[in-house]
Amino acid sequence: MEIRSNNRRNRTDIAVAEYLRRLDDSVREYDAIYIRVSALENKNLRESHRQELADTFAAFVSQSMARYFWFANEDVIVIYNRRIKDEILSCLVKIRFIFHDDQLLKGTDNLESAGFIRFYNMAQDKKDFYHLVSFLSKQQTPIKLQTKKVMPFTMSPINQTPQKQKKPLTTDILARVQKILSVADFSSFIRRQAICAVIGKSSPLRVFEEVYVSIPDLREMLLPDVDLLSDPWLFLSLSETLDKRVLETISRHDDGSLIGNFSININVSTILSDEFLAFDESISASMRPSIILELQLVDIFSDIKSFVLAKTFAQARGYKICIDGITVDKLKYLNRANLNCDLMKIIWHPAFTEVVNEDKHFMDYINKAERAKMILCRIDDPSAIEVGNSLGINLYQGRYVQRLLNATAPRVPFAQHK
Repeated sequence: MEIRSNNRRNRTDIAVAEYLRRLDDSVREYDAIYIRVSALENKNLRESHRQELADTFAAFVSQSMARYFWFANEDVIVIYNRRIKDEILSCLVKIRFIFHDDQLLKGTDNLESAGFIRFYNMAQDKKDFYHLVSFLSKQQTPIKLQTKKVMPFTMSPINQTPQKQKKPLTTDILARVQKILSVADFSSFIRRQAICAVIGKSSPLRVFEEVYVSIPDLREMLLPDVDLLSDPWLFLSLSETLDKRVLETISRHDDGSLIGNFSININVSTILSDEFLAFDESISASMRPSIILELQLVDIFSDIKSFVLAKTFAQARGYKICIDGITVDKLKYLNRANLNCDLMKIIWHPAFTEVVNEDKHFMDYINKAERAKMILCRIDDPSAIEVGNSLGINLYQGRYVQRLLNATAPRVPFAQHK
């Protein structure tokens, strides 16, 4: 899809003026945001990124609540009704995630102070806004976007809902399960759950999705009388088998519509395996930066040397690293910068609020970890989002978030899309 042809190279300013004219007196209810994409490093701007930017605001355009304008130097201006301000701020969280590893945005949560965005009030700043539009319109060359593609499946964490007493997992049972998994149709065990930006009362905005294996479904189908989680070390061995089948399933189901922005809960040892190398070779280099590898905290510290090796290799290949399984009481002991990971998942718990209130240094831990790189997960109720927002956390994952998302968007099953 081409945003504009060569014979319209100098008409973007006219298009903006015409849109504001049509708004008439209601223009005073609108604001604008200037996104200075041209300030990013060229190597961080791919065709898929341009499409993601357009898709991020597309829903509001279809609702006639906003309109975006592309400029050929890659910059974007979005004019939006002030009623959807929280939704627009959620969009910025997603954009911050897309370009989080760019030098311009590293080490800052404030996109405006970094010089990446600027807000305009249409009732007060119209003159300055028109100067900006006029300046940008003199730098035109066509911008092309690819037609939007749909992800074939979405992804989410292992569900460990308490179950009634089962027989413990043994080495013999483990061997049996691993043999079955090596030949079973594994796609039926794959589930997904979105990680969303939520600000204020805005609807969740999908940022990426996590692939996970439904352990309860796996157990009920294969061994309904066995507790697969009863022995952590045997389950670790089982999880390595699950990792490899997930990688194989993703590769096999990729029909060209899987373009990234998903995560996989994976073991350190799996990243160092031949199966991961085969997965790595099956995907394009441009897709790797949009894939997040989620590593459990307990797995990391069980063999820190292997973690450093696996993390260094994965990041060198372009993948992002997320540390999962962090409880609120452990946050103070972790230094995200020293671990050199891209994201951190903090587990929500009702005691979260007590820790925040009792520990006067808690905000220091949040600031050290960089709130823009934190995900509050296992969200089951709205109070968790209220607490998270009060701390400046904008990324959330959990059943409550998924219900909100499903209420506003059709569910996409785990299947190939033609």
